[in-house]
Amino acid sequence: AFLDLLFPPRCPVCRTLVDQQGEWCSSCLTLVWAPRELELASHGVTALDACFVLCDYTAGVQKLIRDMKFRKGRWYGCHLTWLLSCYQNYHRLGSVNVIVPVPLSPERLKDRGYNQTEVIFRPWAESRQLLWCDALIRLKATLPQWELTIAERRKNIKGAFQVTRPEVVQDKQILLVDDIFTTGTTMNECAKVLKKAGAKRVVGLAIASGSQ
Repeated sequence: AFLDLLFPPRCPVCRTLVDQQGEWCSSCLTLVWAPRELELASHGVTALDACFVLCDYTAGVQKLIRDMKFRKGRWYGCHLTWLLSCYQNYHRLGSVNVIVPVPLSPERLKDRGYNQTEVIFRPWAESRQLLWCDALIRLKATLPQWELTIAERRKNIKGAFQVTRPEVVQDKQILLVDDIFTTGTTMNECAKVLKKAGAKRVVGLAIASGSQ
């Protein structure tokens, strides 16, 4: 409460005063809020059992994610975590046993200082008493996916991930989380190795996507 007096909670986009830290005003939220299940077949995504996103990758969401990834804007994570609290259809994800984030390469993690996906999703996972596990590592530094064609993305990401905790994912229903779903190649590759390690089901959840 004392911090709220010093730093009154404001919408991250328009800076309007709001009720709690992390919250968006209704006007800015309306511009991005578009929860949906993605049509995976049209993306050639075969390893994910389903994938859900909360927002369109545009306006305020796009700016916050870019600032987190490229401008050391870790503190913006609370505004993206707050979006997770607005979602009302978690029952559609199924009976999740473990939450696994898409990992960064060691080089990118060192440069950034944090995995933005963990900053966004882990507080939400803990608030729901869901097991968080860094069960995947990225074996090689890959080129940024947004710079590549779909064919190049698949080649770029192939063989990039490895399961380090097979005992945690064996026979489990996994929720694979990431900040953005673009073409699905990254999540699909992660889901492949998780299933190869014995995961029973892998469902994706991302904050934003430009896809349907």
